[in-house]
Amino acid sequence: MTNNSSIRSLSGASLNVVSRGNHGLPVLFQHGLGGDAHQVARIFPDDERFALTTIECAGHGGSSCPQPPAFSIEAFYQDIEACSAGRFPDGFVVGGISMGAALALALAIRNPSRVRGLILVRPAWFLDKSPDNLEPIRAVSELLRRYPRKKALEIFISSDLAARIRRSSPDNYSTLTDYLGEHQPEWLGKLLSDIAGDGVELSTEQLAAIKVPTLIIGVDADDIHPFTLAEKLHRLIPGSRFEKAPRKDDVYAKPSYAGRTAELIADFLGEIEEPTPDRRDSTRGPDEKSALN
Repeated sequence: MTNNSSIRSLSGASLNVVSRGNHGLPVLFQHGLGGDAHQVARIFPDDERFALTTIECAGHGGSSCPQPPAFSIEAFYQDIEACSAGRFPDGFVVGGISMGAALALALAIRNPSRVRGLILVRPAWFLDKSPDNLEPIRAVSELLRRYPRKKALEIFISSDLAARIRRSSPDNYSTLTDYLGEHQPEWLGKLLSDIAGDGVELSTEQLAAIKVPTLIIGVDADDIHPFTLAEKLHRLIPGSRFEKAPRKDDVYAKPSYAGRTAELIADFLGEIEEPTPDRRDSTRGPDEKSALN
């Protein structure tokens, strides 16, 4: 059963929190740029052993938009970090798709005593802000901000960029054209521009310091989420597990991208023990324990 609740973001937006399952291993799993909780539900195992929570970031899904519209990875991070602290006092597994993977990675690095596992699906950010692989999104955001939707779509479809993406990554092409659809919110151009030009600056040392079980999933034919980027993260995060799922547009894959990703996540989560207050305390260092006394 799925439950919806709301929290107030630091920017003043109302954030929609979607949860499924009241018992089992708590998992906070974040959506990608322009996505929502449905995007997560499609690739997450429907398994009573795992309690899934997704916080729809400001301007996404059922969450409202900050006024005036302004978005950043750090603002999204602060919202989900504050929510996770209250909801998962005994620890949790964090994961995400694309932008959600960047948020999950930041949570794992900054909260080592609370995060018990990490899942990165089709990551789009590596160490720096505004990565080159997000240039197609920045191009679409510029069209949205300069032209009416119909005109922006016409310009994009006839562009060299669209022709290249259509050949090399059909799923990315579908996503980019969907961004230009009339059904999208009026603030989408601003959202895409702000986030695709942003990121969390990380170091190889921070990745090497991650000690929790980590699963990284990459796919082929995805220019915005390069397979090589997922491989780089795997090489730098000690003991991480690297898996390949079918490309998203492969209609003949058995199981499909969503089905195989759910299988991989279920296998990974099945090896992580559900946190308890006693186990949480045992992960603290001496200074942290003494602060509780």
